[in-house]
Amino acid sequence: MAQKLDEPQERGDFFKSLGTLFAGFVADRIEDAVTGLGPKLLRPPGALDELEFLTKCTRCDKCVRACPENAILKAPPTAGLAMKTPYLDPRSIPCFLCTTLPCVAECDDEALVWPVRTRADGTVVEGPKAVRMGTARVKPNLCVTWESTDREARECRVCVDRCPYPEEALRIAPPAEGETVGHPVVDADICTGCGLCVFACPAEPVAIIVEPRRG
Repeated sequence: MAQKLDEPQERGDFFKSLGTLFAGFVADRIEDAVTGLGPKLLRPPGALDELEFLTKCTRCDKCVRACPENAILKAPPTAGLAMKTPYLDPRSIPCFLCTTLPCVAECDDEALVWPVRTRADGTVVEGPKAVRMGTARVKPNLCVTWESTDREARECRVCVDRCPYPEEALRIAPPAEGETVGHPVVDADICTGCGLCVFACPAEPVAIIVEPRRG
């Protein structure tokens, strides 16, 4: 026979469940509030998920000084709680995916950790190839390989040629039916988000961007 709601055991279970649900709801709202205060920043290689990264990063600038390409910047005051945390602007200077990832090696706070990830096919990779800062995304309305009202489509593979993993993370797909030019295609499972394609893109405004990883 089912117990009545006002019986002690079930009432206790009910409020315990309610408290768990409420705690989860509050935690989600706090994370959204904290990570949403600043712009979506492209973090250096090996960065933890955003909320944990903001908690662990002490703004010591060691990763900034360790970068041989001076690609790591410090977030401005407009970034809210993310102020002074490290980020990259690939249109200015991309990440060159150093073999030893010195920015990670210099992070004593473990906000940046040696990257290891499992791809969709089950392959485990580590180091530069396992970096996942974000995912490149092509903008067809700006990419010169697409025809628009003010230009004819023309071949371009600059982004692919500058990609550290060409024909894997980024490739030119064969022309679709009725087209004469193929377009760049990103494999999100392999793309590291380094931004080398963004840096090299000849289009203005830039026709490819990196969307930062969120979580």
